[in-house]
Amino acid sequence: MDQKTNKKQLRSHILERRKALPASEREQHSAHICRHLLENERIASARAIFAFHPFGDEADILPFIREAMNRGQEVWLPLALVEQRRLIPYRFTGEHMLKQGVYGIMEPDPEKAEEADVSLLEAVVVPGVAFDRHGGRMGYGGGFYDRFLAGLDRLPFLVGVGFSMQVVEHVPLEPHDIRLDGIVTEKGYFQS
Repeated sequence: MDQKTNKKQLRSHILERRKALPASEREQHSAHICRHLLENERIASARAIFAFHPFGDEADILPFIREAMNRGQEVWLPLALVEQRRLIPYRFTGEHMLKQGVYGIMEPDPEKAEEADVSLLEAVVVPGVAFDRHGGRMGYGGGFYDRFLAGLDRLPFLVGVGFSMQVVEHVPLEPHDIRLDGIVTEKGYFQS
């Protein structure tokens, strides 16, 4: 079985399992994930955090985002330019500056939002489909995050976020894939 088939099967397997999580369990796990994110020293000390707006059955990290903003941290959310497969971070100032994006994901409206200064970026909370304990991450297949990170002068602290059932033994990586510093699940923070 080649790597592409392997990745495709793993992706659909994990997404099916994640979708099957009962809502009450997802809610409970999401609350634990938010707590672990807030307690993480590297994230707590970051002045600017690039996060994501949860979509579908992803972990709901909105309480983490709100609390980080209450603590005085700057939170950014991505605008996806699909044709160019690029992410542009904008400063998040509240739900009023969001619009529904191309995949149905809420994203910054460039008319109402201010583009972030990437030189200030200190931490990235990265969504994904599957993660492993060695910093491996498998996204949704668009390569948006890898492209964004590859364009930075220096890598910030990178933490993947997902439920523990999204953590596998080994994520098939390609040379351009950037490893994470750790992952946060409902069970805690695991350093890579």
